[in-house]
Amino acid sequence: MSNEPVKTIGGTVHYLEKIALLPNSTLYVSLLDVSLADASAKELAHQVTPHAETAGLGFNLVYPMADVLPGHSYAISASIKTDGKLVFITAERHSVELGVDHVKGQKILVSRVNH
Repeated sequence: MSNEPVKTIGGTVHYLEKIALLPNSTLYVSLLDVSLADASAKELAHQVTPHAETAGLGFNLVYPMADVLPGHSYAISASIKTDGKLVFITAERHSVELGVDHVKGQKILVSRVNH
């Protein structure tokens, strides 16, 4: 195990609809470096929570401080799938400042996907 310094960013995912998640729902949360507009975002950390309908929608992402670069932009992305089908996803960028201690308690809004 590495002795590399790490930080944690945590919070909850929520949606506005007044409905319960269906059985077999899974929550996916990722911490991304979104600095480059012409390249895929680099994932710094992720969490998968199976059975989110009973486990809840909380998350704690642990990321290495070595991945936090000056001048870069970071965001949290979340989605909820039921039986592998996308049901909710973040519709707007949820930017975060990394490397500081006051970023706990993030509230990530996801929106219903229209199929």
